[in-house]
Amino acid sequence: MTIAGTELRRSPARQLRRGRFAVFIALEREWGHLASQPSLLEAQRRWWAKEPALRGLSAGEVVAQAPWSGYSTTAQGAKVLAALLRVASCPFASRCLLQALLPRIEAENVYTPTFGHGVGEHWRDPGDTAADLVAECFAAIVRHSGQNHEDVARLVVGEAARRLRTARQAERRHQQRSVPFGPAPALRADLFGARSVAEWLASAVVSSLKAGTLTEQQAALLYATRVKGLPASEAGRLQRLAPRAVYHALSTAERALARWAL
Repeated sequence: MTIAGTELRRSPARQLRRGRFAVFIALEREWGHLASQPSLLEAQRRWWAKEPALRGLSAGEVVAQAPWSGYSTTAQGAKVLAALLRVASCPFASRCLLQALLPRIEAENVYTPTFGHGVGEHWRDPGDTAADLVAECFAAIVRHSGQNHEDVARLVVGEAARRLRTARQAERRHQQRSVPFGPAPALRADLFGARSVAEWLASAVVSSLKAGTLTEQQAALLYATRVKGLPASEAGRLQRLAPRAVYHALSTAERALARWAL
């Protein structure tokens, strides 16, 4: 691929890695298209006026100025990345910076099942993880545009990876706190932060169910009435309890939960 007269050379290993995730292929194609646009050539003149480190360089040459070996680039590459961040509010400059950071983004260790301190990602396509990381990196570029940082890659990719890891950990907590009460009630306790009184009560119900203090029917009845706020009569109807038996069953479940809490 040639961008504004500059050939972008890639190693076979890099091509293999990039071929795994569609987002990187799409970004390369987009970048190749942008290079031929007159609007990009006009934007470059604005960069030249503001940043001597970029003066006279085409967009493709700017990207080529930042070669990567794993997590590291050259001293000249770091200067070019810093200059791009300072002018990232200019048209196409933020996109050029993202393109220059792509090899570093690909090298970030976020695509394994252990990313997020042991969070298993068997439910998530690694390609989605790559797309999420790219989106977070571009958002970080926009947030920090105009700022002066010596290590732009560490700033942008590190911040994006932290945000992605936080999202994975929140997803893990959600999964751990989402406990089915059985196929009959088909209820689920969703405890994201367990900060409200209802959430604390739901957490106690789930824990006591796991401990064997409550039966599935008792847990479902407490959850329906004390957490979701359903009338006891409605909760009893859903569990096919006779109207007279509902309040007795609820009272028994509450006493069992209270004994467990003590």
